Amino acid sequence: MDLRTLPVPDPPPAADGIPAPSPRSAWATRIPVHAGPRIVIVPAAAISRLEAQDNYVRIWAGRPYLRKETLTSLVGRLDPATFLRIHRSHAVNLGHVRELAPRAHGEYALVLADGTRLASGRSYGTRLRAAFGLDRAGARRSSEAERPQERGSDPVPNHIPGITRT
Repeated sequence: MDLRTLPVPDPPPAADGIPAPSPRSAWATRIPVHAGPRIVIVPAAAISRLEAQDNYVRIWAGRPYLRKETLTSLVGRLDPATFLRIHRSHAVNLGHVRELAPRAHGEYALVLADGTRLASGRSYGTRLRAAFGLDRAGARRSSEAERPQERGSDPVPNHIPGITRT
């Protein structure tokens, strides 16, 4: 009997009749965090940003919460269409980003809805541009766009000695 041809059964429904989500499509929608003697459930949609602090993550959702988990692990459990790592110490909820300002070396300054300003790391620039649909190759600088180009004009001037036109 060949085990590769056996069908994989669907997981049985939970006791309340709700089917269990498949492991690959289930992104965390709520994050439990300890807040003193209580456990607070923070909805993922309410999170504006995540900040790494050693083996902890500071979750910013109206107020800061601290969770004992690495940033890499937590971001890996959240929907990548919603949360994006922008720096080795920061991840943001894309729905909370209000402004992007290009900086040197492929870095960006981000402004969130609550006014928080964050800087992206240069190695995260490609993913950041892709998440917001920015095309670096097709983008022109404002100085180039403002400069009119005459029809038929040649970038090589006639008055430079030693240059022959072909």
